[in-house]
Amino acid sequence: LPLVLLTNPKLFPVSLGLFQWSTRQTQFPQYTPLVITGSLLAVLPLVVAFLVLNRQWRKGLAAGSVK
Repeated sequence: LPLVLLTNPKLFPVSLGLFQWSTRQTQFPQYTPLVITGSLLAVLPLVVAFLVLNRQWRKGLAAGSVK
C-alpha cells in the first residue's frame, strides 16, 4: 500500500525498505545481515512500547471484560 500511495521514496516506511532489500538477497547476499538487523531495529520500538504500556493494556482488557 505505501508503494502505491507514496510517490516520494524518502517517505517510504522501514518495512517497505526491508521488503525491497529482502527481494534482492538472491542477487546481493550481503543484504542478509542488513535485513536481519533492520528487522530487529524496526520491531524494537514496538517491544519497548509493549513493555512500557503493559500495565495499561492489561487494565483496559480487564475493564472491557467487566462492562
